[in-house]
Amino acid sequence: MRKSYFYCLFLAIFLSARLTAATSHYYCTVADAKYFPLLLSLIGSIHEVDYDHLNQIAVFDIGMTEEQRATLEKIEKTHVYDVEKVHPNIFTEYRANNDGKIVPGWYLWKPVILKQASEKFPYFLYVDAGTLILNSPDALFSHIEQNGYFFLNISPHNIEARVTKSVLEKVVAKFPPEKQKHLLREDTPMIDAGLQGISQKIYQRYILPNYKLASDFTLFADDGSAKLGFGAARHDQTLSSIFVHVENLHLNPQGWSNLKVDGREVPFHMHWNPYEINEKTCICRSRSNNLFDGDKTVHIYWKTQE
Repeated sequence: MRKSYFYCLFLAIFLSARLTAATSHYYCTVADAKYFPLLLSLIGSIHEVDYDHLNQIAVFDIGMTEEQRATLEKIEKTHVYDVEKVHPNIFTEYRANNDGKIVPGWYLWKPVILKQASEKFPYFLYVDAGTLILNSPDALFSHIEQNGYFFLNISPHNIEARVTKSVLEKVVAKFPPEKQKHLLREDTPMIDAGLQGISQKIYQRYILPNYKLASDFTLFADDGSAKLGFGAARHDQTLSSIFVHVENLHLNPQGWSNLKVDGREVPFHMHWNPYEINEKTCICRSRSNNLFDGDKTVHIYWKTQE
């Protein structure tokens, strides 16, 4: 009887661990021609540490060449998708700051592709090209699947300093006064729009409200009316941050945090600063610094279809 009890206990723990580890992993990302090398590094890093649990990497095309698309279609577990053209200028390039940064469509394509991915997958991790997966993300995907989402706090960046007049009048003003006050507090942080864990559990609360705004170009454009002036508006990031706070969704900090998985807390580390990366780091928001100042090499390890 005693042996049977311990056997059943061991079996339950074993099956629970296997269930978490067996979660299928879905990724969503986007690229144009100039971001293609960073996209390959991201895909390579996923194949290197997460190939066995990887179901699909969905790449949305916002301006790649036919040759680049053909290259992606040869990579295992990777598929290229067109973006729904909700506005005629969705891919038009605009100067986003005084340093000459150019962005396509003021990023209004972001909520569009998040909606498209939400209708393809039960859950997924959206990652910008310019991100590297350094260790197994099993716990992160289990957290997204079980809890519905994963968002990051990027304090001290806040909504109040970066919201444009158009967003104030057409979006913020429609919420109750107490919500408006909270959104415009100096200590109400932005989210990292380039790394989002999404599931269908927040489709109505987060995905759909953002998507419905994509047809209004003025909500994404930087017209210079933000408190910090031209170049400070964060386009889709400001809108996403608004809905995260309106819905009281939890924000994880950069660096170390705890993920809720199977009723317990699991340590998790990610960071944007290459000098904060360690052997336990799961994700590096490396942006253009995929070489980590010489400390790491670019990840080009993908598997191609026969």
